[in-house]
Amino acid sequence: MRSVFNALLSLAAIIYTLFYMSLNELTTNEGALSKTGLKHPVLFFIWGILIYISLYTNIFMLAKCFGKIRQYHYITAVSALIGMAFTLIFKFDYSLRFQYFMHCAGSLVFSVCTGIAVFFTYLSGFRIKAFNAALTILIGIILIADLILLLIFKQNALIEGVPVIFALAAMPVTVMINNIQKDEKVLTNAAR
Repeated sequence: MRSVFNALLSLAAIIYTLFYMSLNELTTNEGALSKTGLKHPVLFFIWGILIYISLYTNIFMLAKCFGKIRQYHYITAVSALIGMAFTLIFKFDYSLRFQYFMHCAGSLVFSVCTGIAVFFTYLSGFRIKAFNAALTILIGIILIADLILLLIFKQNALIEGVPVIFALAAMPVTVMINNIQKDEKVLTNAAR
């Protein structure tokens, strides 16, 4: 039942992210999610809270599915929460330099901690199933490509949104696939 709730939460976060991204240009610096937040602060706040809850609910559920929740899950979750709080509290307005710096620092902390948490959680399930291994490699490629694109083009909605949307789509599917495999093993053992 929890995996169904997680999947629905992820779906809601994906839909809301796509809606939020559509409020501005997707491929220019003007379309960065934080810049859209200057025009729509309430929607930005809702987006930030929904994304944090969805991502970390999935990360913890996936970690539990792969064996156990580790110390780094708690560290990245708390650090990312503080980062997201800074991102939502401080404005992405360069004329307010301190606020701009704090916003960017918070966004960076959130992004790095979440990327690390997602990648290392998948890495912990790498040997369990070929599906997990393929997603671990794909997530690594997405994170590296996203970093390169950020350095070249700076932030925009597409570069910021793709890793989040992919993680929100992949994690509940991974949990469901791994749980089906566990259920099949239980049924097989019970039949013996």
